[in-house]
Amino acid sequence: MEFHEEAYYLYQTQARGLLTSDSLQKQFKKLAIWYGARLRHYLPDSKTARCLDLPCGYGNFLYFLRSRGYKNIKGIDLDANQIKLAKMLSLPVEEGDVFNYLSSDNSAYDCISSLDFIEHLNKDDALRFLELSFLKLKPGGVLILRAPCGDGPFGAHDAWNDLTHKWGMTSNLIRALLEMNGFERVVTLDERPQPTGIIEILRWLVFFPSKVCASAMCIGLGLRPPTIWTRSMICIGFKAHVAFRGQDEKP
Repeated sequence: MEFHEEAYYLYQTQARGLLTSDSLQKQFKKLAIWYGARLRHYLPDSKTARCLDLPCGYGNFLYFLRSRGYKNIKGIDLDANQIKLAKMLSLPVEEGDVFNYLSSDNSAYDCISSLDFIEHLNKDDALRFLELSFLKLKPGGVLILRAPCGDGPFGAHDAWNDLTHKWGMTSNLIRALLEMNGFERVVTLDERPQPTGIIEILRWLVFFPSKVCASAMCIGLGLRPPTIWTRSMICIGFKAHVAFRGQDEKP
């Protein structure tokens, strides 16, 4: 890593205040509820599916997968501080370079997840990462990405709120990148509220009419409404001719 990356990652680790197992678990439980509601149709059916999280950071997505009963999970991250935090919750993580691991590992995976990573890579490495991920997936495997989204008026916040981000993208671009690298079906999801609690239900109910009104305003101004209104998006790519679980969703 370059100096500015090491310095900023160290700052983030300290600034989050998630330095104990209790604080980590409290935060991870909240995230797991949202992940479960939003991604339940896109995860492997078998709880013995091989799942790889790259890079895993401090382990929030691995914690979610473990909470859903997945047994064969693993995470790789270059940041020793993040690995140390993940191990506080006994998560199966290893310190290492994502590209070296993908190039040398002989395993095949049912699911590869990569949250908030691709925007940290230069464009050549981003394409290389997608290519290696595709090769490591079993037929019918799924790649789950999370990245800032430039579709709507709020996308600049997540795209440029991190010193180590190198570029931004739209839902159309990330779809094209996955299709370029062999993924035959691509689904993009917004990060809308999920009806998992009283406050979340209220936000969920407000989200839809607000989106309709905002889209109507765009049309009235002669503009195409954004596909994704939220600041970040989730993009899911399916390898080969896998049967789609769930209905097509209009973000």
